[in-house]
Amino acid sequence: MKTLKTNGVRAVVAAGALALACGLALAQEPINIGVALPLGGQNGEYVKRYFVAPTELATKEINAAGGILGRQVKLTVEDARLDGAGAVSALTKLINVDKIMAVFTAFTPLTLPQLPVAEEKKVIVLAASMEHPDLTKSKWAVRMTPTADKAGGVIAGAADKLGFKTAAILTEENEAIRISVRSFTAAFEKLGGKIVADETFKTQDTEMRGQLTKIRAARPDAVYVIVSAGRLMALALKQINESGLKPKQIFANHLIEDREVKSLGGGVSEGVIYTTLDIDPAYAARFKAALGYDADANSGKHYDSTMLLFEAIKRAGTDDSTKVRDEIYKFGEYKGTVANFKFEGSGEPTVFPILKIVKGDTFVKYTP
Repeated sequence: MKTLKTNGVRAVVAAGALALACGLALAQEPINIGVALPLGGQNGEYVKRYFVAPTELATKEINAAGGILGRQVKLTVEDARLDGAGAVSALTKLINVDKIMAVFTAFTPLTLPQLPVAEEKKVIVLAASMEHPDLTKSKWAVRMTPTADKAGGVIAGAADKLGFKTAAILTEENEAIRISVRSFTAAFEKLGGKIVADETFKTQDTEMRGQLTKIRAARPDAVYVIVSAGRLMALALKQINESGLKPKQIFANHLIEDREVKSLGGGVSEGVIYTTLDIDPAYAARFKAALGYDADANSGKHYDSTMLLFEAIKRAGTDDSTKVRDEIYKFGEYKGTVANFKFEGSGEPTVFPILKIVKGDTFVKYTP
C-alpha cells in the first residue's frame, strides 16, 4: 500500500510537472502575424517606409514591453509583388508555413483576391489604408481609414466654398481612386460645378504631359490630383508646374506630405489643399526618433491597426483569430495616432477625413 501511495504521489507530481512544462512552452510560443505587401516596383520604397515599418515599430514596442499574454509577437514579412496572384501566394505561404492569425496588407487589386483565402483559413485581414468600400463586406477584414467616397465629397465642398465653377481631375488608374473621383464629381456637379477634364495615368507611368496639355486647354478653376504613392504625387506636381498649367487651386490627397514631394522644393506644393487624418505629435516624434524620417497619415493608420490587433488579443485573452476578430468588431472607440476610430459590429470604423493646406514646409489644418 505504501508503494502504491508513493507511486500515486509520483504520478501526480509528474503530471503536474508535465502540465507546468506544457504551460510554459505554450506561454513561450510566439503570436504569429504577417505582412503581405508589394516590396518592389516603383512604389516599393514607400510601402516599406510607411506600411511595413510602422507595423515593425509597433511589434518591437510591444515585445520590449513584455509581449502579449506573456508571449512575444513574431512578425513575418512576405513580398506580395504587384498582382493579385502574387498577393494570394504570399498570404498562402504566411498561413501554411508561418501559421499567422492576422495579416497586414493594402491596395485594392491585391487585397480583394486575398479575402477568400483569409475567410477560408480564418485569418484577420488588416488593410489599414485601403479605401475601397468592398473591403469590409468580408467578415474577416478591418480598415483604419475613411472610405474613398468621403474624401471626394469633402474636396467638392471646399471647392464650392472657394467659389470655383470648373474643375479638372488628374488621377492614377485605381479602382478605389475612381470611387473618390465619382464622389467628387457627383458632389461638385450637385453644387453647380462642372468637370471640364478627367485624365488618368497608369501606376508605372512617368510621363503625364499629354494629359496635362488637355487639362490646360480646358482652363479649369481647380485641379484635383489623387494618387496612391508619393512618387506619383511628386511627378504630377512637377509636371503641372513645368506645363504652365496654373489653376486657381490644386486639391490632392495626403500623399502631398511625402518626402519625394518635399524634395521638389521651389514651392511646388505651396497652397495645395488636401484630405488626410491628423497625426498625433507624440507619435510623429517617436516615429522619427526610431526610423529617422517623418511619419505620414498612412504610417499612422498601419501603426494603429497593429496596436488595435494587440489590444484585441489582450481583451480576448487568446490569439484565437475568431475571438480576436470579434473583439475588434465590438471594440467601441479606439484612440489611435491619427484619429479616434469607433467599431460597432464590423471592421468598418466611424472616421472622417479632415482638410489641411501646405504652407511652406508645414501642413496645417484648413477650414473652408
